[in-house]
Formats: sequence, structure tokens, C-alpha cells
Amino acid sequence: MDFPDDEDEPIGTTGGRLYARNDTHEQLLDSESFDWEVVPNLDHFFTRVYRYWEEKGFWVCTIAQVLNLLALDFTVVISGALLLGVNYSGLQEECLKKDSCDIWTVMIKKHPLEDGLTVWNLLSLLYLVICSVYCVLALAHLVMEVRGLAEIQHFFNQKLGISERRIKTITWPEVLHRLVQVQRTTRLCASRDLSEHDIVSRIMRRENYLIGMLNLGVLALNAPVMGARPRFLLTKTLEWNLYWCVLDAMFDDNFRIKAEFLHDRAALQKRFQVMAGLNLLMSPFLLAFLLMYFFMKKAEQFYHHPSSLGARYWSPLAKWKLREFNELPHFLNHRLNASNEAAEKYISQFPLPAISHVARFVAFVAGSFAALLLLLTLVDGRLLERDLLGRHVVWWLALLGIVLAASRAFIVESTTAFDPEAALTEVVTHTHYLPRHWRGRAHTLEVQEAFQGLFQFKAVLFFEEMASILLTPLLLYFSLPGCAGAILTFVEQNTVHVDGIGDVCSFSAFDLERHGNRRYGSPVEAPKAARSHQGKLEKSFLSFAAAYPTWEPPAPGQALVQAVGAAPAAGGWAAAGSRILPPLGASSGVLGGSTSRFRLHPMQPVGDVMDVGWGAEERMAVSQMQLHSFYKAARGAENSLHLEGAHDRHPLAPPAESQQIGPEHSSRPPAPESAIAERVSELLPMHKYGSL
Repeated sequence: MDFPDDEDEPIGTTGGRLYARNDTHEQLLDSESFDWEVVPNLDHFFTRVYRYWEEKGFWVCTIAQVLNLLALDFTVVISGALLLGVNYSGLQEECLKKDSCDIWTVMIKKHPLEDGLTVWNLLSLLYLVICSVYCVLALAHLVMEVRGLAEIQHFFNQKLGISERRIKTITWPEVLHRLVQVQRTTRLCASRDLSEHDIVSRIMRRENYLIGMLNLGVLALNAPVMGARPRFLLTKTLEWNLYWCVLDAMFDDNFRIKAEFLHDRAALQKRFQVMAGLNLLMSPFLLAFLLMYFFMKKAEQFYHHPSSLGARYWSPLAKWKLREFNELPHFLNHRLNASNEAAEKYISQFPLPAISHVARFVAFVAGSFAALLLLLTLVDGRLLERDLLGRHVVWWLALLGIVLAASRAFIVESTTAFDPEAALTEVVTHTHYLPRHWRGRAHTLEVQEAFQGLFQFKAVLFFEEMASILLTPLLLYFSLPGCAGAILTFVEQNTVHVDGIGDVCSFSAFDLERHGNRRYGSPVEAPKAARSHQGKLEKSFLSFAAAYPTWEPPAPGQALVQAVGAAPAAGGWAAAGSRILPPLGASSGVLGGSTSRFRLHPMQPVGDVMDVGWGAEERMAVSQMQLHSFYKAARGAENSLHLEGAHDRHPLAPPAESQQIGPEHSSRPPAPESAIAERVSELLPMHKYGSL
């Protein structure tokens, strides 16, 4: 629990009144109605609460972590056996060719070190020692995690009223609301009661800084590529190092930015360079382990689904660029998964005819040979066991099947109508990402290449991750030290202290007065250098308000929504108040309830309906309706964007035919820059969040 630094500051509440250490004995008697939960680290506590919900309870979490540890141990054992226990020269033994001996007796060594302490054996032993130490640490971490999960289970059962069975169906916004409501009887933070925004800000304290740095282009992550221009790279390996060098190193135990961190550029540069050396030393062993792990994990999948070779998904860099402030992982994954089909549709607008023709020819040849072999085996089934060019016929059939399926993945059927603007617009509906230089230029090669850099082949993502193990030391030693000053400047200029939370990124605090952009609907115009790029702050605020309808935004946030005619009338947010969700003991699924009985016009003033005694579902529905109305109004101002199909339609939206705004015209010039609607036309119908 975070206690104030000043002993004279209030440390609790009684009936809504703050009391201090010098209150009288009688004044403190009422405080006995509170349960004081001694939580030494609220960030860690709320993060555990979120992960407990995300993985659906104690037993699911425990089983998953135990199996992950067993998979890690299995990978280490198998890789050790392959490195030290196999005699690969035995593959050339004559007895194997004549089928007169057993593979085990020929290829398995009697002793792992029978060849002596060669360089290969020494490196293999060092690899096993490192992996064994990591496994022991992982086991210790598992024991501690299980103990922590047991505490979270007790908190869910006793304080939040959520059982193991109930957690499988309850939504995260409802869990978060219960966390807010439980503070009426259980004090979690000494300074004050925490809102939904406060709790999420604590969970994503570090991630919000990384999102902000990427949004403003602070990080220099340009990896050198032979024969090509430098490639902006952000992989899991780089992400771990950024956490270690920057995000975990910047906070003290009281969640304040360390003064020595802010004012010691040389120390940050040295930390990058030291980590570069450590990564270089560990890279051979890490590369060997990951190659083994991914081979065992993906080999079976590729064998049975060779077409997955041509599948695409969002890169790690794309996930961070598309992620909004205070957006938890499951919300982000929901958006990206929903965008896959639309992204594939946009990519298919630009087929590669040459590759498609080659793939079609390969598929024709492989299919012909496979059909011929199958026909022969139908004539005489014994042919399956006979040799053909030194291999059994069964082996050739399996190989031809893999080649056939893989080649079909690269064949593009010419059934897609060429309309890249409409296709990209459908993607933006989910991603909320539309840079200025993309607008009206979806048909250009520049936009196509930029999009493909974010939405890549899974095979490319794998090789990129493997290559990053070798490139990370270069980036840490040469590139990142050069931007150490920019990192420290960003942290210093974009950090605010919030009572009960600590230091947070001011963008994640939705500080519109500090970072607002009137072009995206903000009531305040901040200096250009202080604004987020592409209205990310305003987008994040609206996303958060749609995802958590029980949260009451501050005055500038309410003004932002009112500016586009989609906010409750004066006092509307307060009217929702604490009655926006039922008591904790209620059994109705508030955030998952049906809204089919509401068929209000999207632009109907909300102030007229907020005070008619509606229940939780009605208030939640109206709150989401206003955000949907905001995006619909913005699109209507453009009068040319067809942004959503029937599958995108919000439960409260009018029938699909009323949403057909018009055809896409890629040559249409943009609307005047001063219009709010033009700036928020990319803030497309978002949620989808209400059903999570």
C-alpha cells in the first residue's frame, strides 16, 4: 500500500471524509468499518488481478504455468540429447542402408562425452548449464506465483464475489468496476479511492511510456540490413532489453521517476552498451534454444497445415504502434484479430502475378506426380512400401503433399475487385491507424509497402525474430545510446504525478490541457511539440471511455465528447454515478447483457434519457451509443467513406442500410484541415469493446 510521504497528509476516509493521523479517538472509531488490505505493491497486485482474470482463474493459471515449465524442461532435455547424445555420423552406416541394424544402437552414444572435452562439447555443456539455471529460477518463480495466485483467488472470492466458475464468463470492465466498488469497504490505496482509469494506469505504467516513445519517434531502432536501407525493428528480444534498460530502471519503490535516472545520460548509455555485451555473449545459446523450441512447436503445425507458410499477422512493431494509451492486451488482440480478414483483403488488392504463376505451375506439377503415385498404389497397394529413387513411395507422397499445399498458399485468385481505398478503410475501422500520408493514397506502392511492413508473413516474422538475436547487440551498442538524451527528455517532459498512483506518462493521464489537439476534437489546443501524433491521445481517451462506461471522465474529456455532440448533457456523467452498475452481489451480466431492446436514433440527446431511472444495462448502452455516434458523425462529415459493413455494426446502430455512406473515391481531395470531422474520420467505429 502506498502511504503519503508527509505524515500530516490524510491516510484514509470515513463516510467520504478524509481523516488524518491527528484526528481524535472518537473521529477514528468510524474507520473500523473499513478492512485495510496491506498491499505493498499495488502495481503488482492489480497486474496479478488482471492476469488472473485473463487466464480465467486459479486452476487454469496454475496448470498453464506448470505445463509451460514442463515444456521448457522438455525442450532443454531434448536439445541436450541432440547436442551431446547423438552420433550423426552413424547416419551413413551401411547396416542402416541394408536395414540390418537398429537405429538406436548406431546413432545413440553410450556416453555423452565419449569424444572428450571438445569445443563443441564444452559449448553444449555451457548451454545446458545456462538452461538449467534458468529452469531452476523458473521453478522458484512458479512457486511464488502460485502463492500469489492463491491470495488473488481469496480476494476474488471474498472481496469481489467472483468464484472460479463465474470468472470464466465475467467481463473485465465488470471486474474492474467491482474493484472500484469494493473500496467502499476495503481500503486498497491509503491516499484515495482509485477509479477504473487509475487502476489501468497502474497496470500499464511502463507500457504507456513505450507507446508514447514510439508515437513520437523517440527510439532509434533502425537495424542495418545488407543491400537495403535500415529497417525499423522491434522484436521480443529488443522489447525485453528496453524494459531492462529503461522502463524497469526509471522507477523507485514509491513509483516516482528516479532523479538520478533523469539527469544521468551517460549511465543510460552505459546500460545500453553493457546489455549489448551480455546479449552478444548469450546470443548463440539463445538462438540455439529458440530454434529448437520453435522447431518442435511449429513443425507439426507446418506438416499438417503447409498453407500456413503464406499466412500473415501483425508484427510486434505493429502491435506497439497500433496500441493505444491504457489499452490492455486483450482489447488490443481483439482489435487486431478482428482486422485480419480486412488486412488480408487489402493485401490481396496487390497480387504478385509472377509469384502466383510460378506457384500455380509448381502446384500443377506436384499435384500431377501425387495423383500418378496414388493411381499406382490403387492398382497395387504393395507399391507403397517399395523404393522409388532411394525413398519409399509413402515418403514421396508426403513430400508432394507438403509442396502442393505450400504452393497453393501463394496462388492469388483474381476474384477481388480492385478498390484499395475501401479495403484500407475497413482495416482502419479496427486498427484506428491512418497516417496523413496514407489518406487517399491506398493504391500507391508507398502505402502498400508500409502496410506490408506492419502485416507480415508469419515466416518472415520468425526469421526476423531469429535475426534480432544477432542484431540486438548492434542496436544496443550503436543506435540506442545515441537517443538516450531524447529518451530522458521525453520522460521528463511527459511525466505527471497523480496522487494515489505515482508518476505516470501524461499522455496516459488523458491530460488534454497539456497535450490536446483541437483538430481531433480536444477543447484545448496545446503547443505542437506537446501533442501526440495522429490524435493518438484523443483516440485513446474515446476508446477507454467506450470500453469502461462506468468511468466518469474529467471535465476536459467530457468537453471533448460534447464538442462533437455525443456527450450527455450537463450533469449526465454524474447522473450515471455509482448506480451505473448493480451492487456486487447482483447476478445479472451487466456488460454482457442484451441491448437489443434499444433502438434509439444515434444522435438523440443523452441528457434527455440519463435521468429517467434506467438501470445498469441502459446506462451502459447509452454510454457506448454516444461513442458510436461520435464516429458516425465524423464519417458523415466526410460523406464519402464506407467504413463499416453489416458485421461491424454496433448493437445500437441503425440497420445496415442506413450506414451505407457512399462509395470510396481515392482521388477525392481531403476536407479542410480545420474541420474536426476531417481529423477524426480515422477514429472509426471502435467497439466491439462492449462485448469483451
